[in-house]
Amino acid sequence: MFLGVLVLLMGVVMLLEQFGIIRGDFGDFIVPIALVALGASMIFEKNKNKC
Repeated sequence: MFLGVLVLLMGVVMLLEQFGIIRGDFGDFIVPIALVALGASMIFEKNKNKC
């Protein structure tokens, strides 16, 4: 799940960059996206174990 979310977010950032909605190099967004995806993955895994 984590890898899928990470790939999805990277694709969204690439599209937004191509459309000119965000500016900057794609490399500037990799670390924040990875951290957000990792945190979301940890939250969802904890919720999954409680149910």
